[in-house]
Amino acid sequence: MARHKSLERPPAGKRIEIEFDGERHEGTYTVDGPMVTVESLLLGIRRAQVGDGSPEAIARLLLAELAHTARLRSRS
Repeated sequence: MARHKSLERPPAGKRIEIEFDGERHEGTYTVDGPMVTVESLLLGIRRAQVGDGSPEAIARLLLAELAHTARLRSRS
């Protein structure tokens, strides 16, 4: 899981799933302060600030970015 600022237990990951380019991708996301972290065993990790959007919407976008990056790598 992602590092967290809290001295308590780590934030629990929430499961998300998207369909990108005809393929289903899944991962988990955590929110720690202003940051959203998405982790996928197959695609990697990506982080972004929450900003104006909902954390889940940002997490879905980050997972789509990871899927897009993986797709580009597989083509080269």
